[in-house]
Amino acid sequence: MKSSEEQAQVAYRRLALVDFPEDLRLGLNLGFYRTFAVPTIARVLVGTGKMTRNPRARAKATGELMYTLIEHGLDSSAGREAVAALNRLHSGLPVGEEEFVYVLAAFCVAPVRWIDRRGWRATTTDEKNAAYGFYAGLAERMHINLLPRSYSELALWMDEFEEEHFAVTGEGQALMDATRCLLAARFPSPVAPLVRLGADTLLDERLRAGVGAARPPAVVRGLVAVALWARAGRLRRRNRQTA
Repeated sequence: MKSSEEQAQVAYRRLALVDFPEDLRLGLNLGFYRTFAVPTIARVLVGTGKMTRNPRARAKATGELMYTLIEHGLDSSAGREAVAALNRLHSGLPVGEEEFVYVLAAFCVAPVRWIDRRGWRATTTDEKNAAYGFYAGLAERMHINLLPRSYSELALWMDEFEEEHFAVTGEGQALMDATRCLLAARFPSPVAPLVRLGADTLLDERLRAGVGAARPPAVVRGLVAVALWARAGRLRRRNRQTA
């Protein structure tokens, strides 16, 4: 019989790879963007130079590590190597343990909230608990000891942390600009400005304020909302047909 941690990893893997592959990946990106609004974390990210000089490579490297853990499990040989790589990358960084907890919270909570808001269905309590179980297991292997004891406690802790620590900085704005440029680069130049504005509609009000992003025009917000609503409906129909 699988342990509760193993069961959580299996359930989270299904959430990430089967039920919500696109939404969870986008949610992880949005979770990473939240770290830009924490001055101590933004300073470290800019200080390495990788996120602003080559955001595509940095985003790809982070994604590969996370999906190695999700796909193969925390205790697989590939998972252990990924955990070791994360520990090496974060060793000696000038941040406290609270910042490490916050990054895990953002990766855990932001995708779930995105799915609940924009996915083809809301996540279940069991899926939320599985997400928490996965990141609690990762926290243990990274020797992060201050993680709250449940998904609901972690989500509340994250909100309180953001209320206290979110602040606009030049570093956070530079990181957000680099991310927008990466997204816009995938589209033809005539529509790139709209893509940049559209990207900001994916940010909630607290995050927009935290990175100094302006609220997009109503017409852009409306177009993006309609597109996301249509996408959710299409995915809902597809999943019902294959159920």
